[in-house]
Amino acid sequence: MPGRSIRIARIAGIPVGVSPLWLVIVALITWSLGASYFPEEIHGIEPVVAYALGLASAILLFASILAHEFGHALVARRHGIEVEEIDLWLLGGVSRMRNEAHDPADELRYALAGPAVTAVVAGAFAVVALVLPGGTPATIRVLVEYQLLINCLLFAFNLMPAFPLDGGRVLRSLLWRRSHDMASATERAARIGRGFGYVLIAFGGLEFFSGYPEGLWLAVIGFFIVAAAGAQAMGAQINAVFSGVRAAELMSTPVVSVPARATVAQAVSEFFIAHRYTSFPVVDVAGRAVGLISIGQAQSLTAEQRERERVFELAERDPELIVGEDEDVSHLLEQPAFARVGRAVVVDGTGRPVGLLSITDVQRVLRASALADRPSDGGARSGGARGRTAIG
Repeated sequence: MPGRSIRIARIAGIPVGVSPLWLVIVALITWSLGASYFPEEIHGIEPVVAYALGLASAILLFASILAHEFGHALVARRHGIEVEEIDLWLLGGVSRMRNEAHDPADELRYALAGPAVTAVVAGAFAVVALVLPGGTPATIRVLVEYQLLINCLLFAFNLMPAFPLDGGRVLRSLLWRRSHDMASATERAARIGRGFGYVLIAFGGLEFFSGYPEGLWLAVIGFFIVAAAGAQAMGAQINAVFSGVRAAELMSTPVVSVPARATVAQAVSEFFIAHRYTSFPVVDVAGRAVGLISIGQAQSLTAEQRERERVFELAERDPELIVGEDEDVSHLLEQPAFARVGRAVVVDGTGRPVGLLSITDVQRVLRASALADRPSDGGARSGGARGRTAIG
């Protein structure tokens, strides 16, 4: 999956970033096209011209992918889905959404928007190829024809019913409309997507070991589809289990807080050793939560540093790690800070800590939910992820 990206632009209010690996794939495309494709298509072409065409083709390809992702993003935003950013990365592009579609019809519109833009781009290159005059240089003609070909392949590939590709999202929307259950539809679409992924891995591996290096790309894409489908299915399960569940229902209590002005050495002796917890809320002089300190952070310092450094200086102080009692747990799980740290401080209306919510608390509920969803001895299944799970 895409990792941390470098922000390069903001278009229509949507941030656009590139993964460092994007530069690698641009270089590989440039080298591949410049070394073989354009020399084969244009007799006698100079190497510098061939590689220049390879670079131009790579840039035009990713411009087409960016247009494809904006098709998704703009339609999603129009239907109430918040778009965080668009990333270009190793295998193309991805639109990061903060939430899911509200109903199957919105999901279908969102899924088809990207391929629709790609179809328009391919059509535009087809028109250009048809109207080019007879005396047009071969470099221009072959460049246009390559973009037409690659956009047609992009269109066909994205419409494969392999979730989370666009075709898989179309499939999910149809399953969702039929079952009226998004979690169930996602699980089925993800299962089909993983099947397609395994087929691509097998086919790509067979090609690679038969002497066709291009098969390696098919295998890599297959691995991506398998991993992404699994992540989407897990995300749907988590949303089904925790949507509407308040942080106060899952948090661990009682909570012991560490004063922000204390030294790290005091925190170790008076809190970590005395209470044997692995993390504590950090509070100011008024008792309001200002952060979170863990035993791992304390262990990262030498004894001398612990005596000198204050807890406030060491603590995690990301605002996402301090949540109210009514915070929706599914929303908290989407926050990057919580994913990184694995816990958050739950506070009351005055900002004072009343509990800690950790990833362990979440996993405990997930295991219980999975147990409740297993077939009983008689073969019947409970509702499981088909509705909100009661926490008690």
